Amino acid sequence: MPPLAALRRVAQKTSSAGISPIGLEFAEQCLNAVQLAFGEPPVLKAHASVPYPVDRASLLRSPQALKSFLKQVLKTGGFSGRKVVTALPDADVRVLSVTYQVKPGQSDDLAIARLMQDRVGEDLSQFVIDYIPIRTESREGDRLALVLLSERGTVIAFLEQLREAGLHVEALEVGLVSIRRLVSSFIAAGEAPENVLVVNAGAAKTHLTMISGERLLFEQQVDFGEQALLEQVSVALDTPADTAREIVFRLGIHPTAEMPAAPEGIDDTLGSNMILTIVGPMFTNLVAEIRRAVLFASSETRGGDVGQVYLMGEVARWPGAAELLQNLAQMRVTIPRPLPASDDDSSPRPELVVPTGLALRGYANA
Repeated sequence: MPPLAALRRVAQKTSSAGISPIGLEFAEQCLNAVQLAFGEPPVLKAHASVPYPVDRASLLRSPQALKSFLKQVLKTGGFSGRKVVTALPDADVRVLSVTYQVKPGQSDDLAIARLMQDRVGEDLSQFVIDYIPIRTESREGDRLALVLLSERGTVIAFLEQLREAGLHVEALEVGLVSIRRLVSSFIAAGEAPENVLVVNAGAAKTHLTMISGERLLFEQQVDFGEQALLEQVSVALDTPADTAREIVFRLGIHPTAEMPAAPEGIDDTLGSNMILTIVGPMFTNLVAEIRRAVLFASSETRGGDVGQVYLMGEVARWPGAAELLQNLAQMRVTIPRPLPASDDDSSPRPELVVPTGLALRGYANA
């Protein structure tokens, strides 16, 4: 990915508005949106993270409710225009890691299409398929790619819903591509090492995404998420899930986390250690998956180390989550900011990672 200054030069040639399209992410629990203003580096013109009034699936099935919700979010958030770059919800995208070989005179597209026909076992015309090369050559002739697969009807319905809501979709992609774009901008700006692991710990699942420069090396979904963590705390403390969440956010899950001052005379350290005892084993299992990802990255980059782990998603909001993961993995773990630098807001904003990556695509093509 070119440095952000180069993106700005491209954008200035074709846009007089000085702003990007809106990066729009339909996350599991919230609508996350970002719009950038041109600068070196770009700055956040507007951003929002708003919980859905109903569950996401129900909202997307109701054109009128979606239109009303989007209008409210964009108006109160200070966004300009109705051009968006968005991503399909993760639930609508299958990500498959495939190894394939290309015969003489054959293209990668054709080789992957034939492989997917055998693997999917259905008419491929019913799907929208894209792929991201990971390894393009090896001694054995094997190539490796991530294949992105969505039902064509789902894609068309999603785009039509946004059109009926008054939005103009300039580009449609998937979340992991926008994550790669943003992290690559960190690397280009010298604010991250060459090999970076993104741990996107959501409500039900966690995605591990390994990035080396502009290359996507690895993507894997693992069984780790906020819901399971809260269930563990809820059972251990014999308390409802909502109360368990309040306890976690009051006590944190690692004693070194920065927490609000406790009432005078109260030491929350014992409580924090108790929560750590409950959730620690689940984090340990996650770290085992992280180490496997690190080994894969090392093999693909001839021994290259992973110098940075970014934690994002719902679990990134848990006080002490980054500290606990760093302690267990013995790697540098931070919660990413939406941009390498921003005059408006440089605080960690894990919920803005994907929409900022989406806005950067529109920024380059504005």
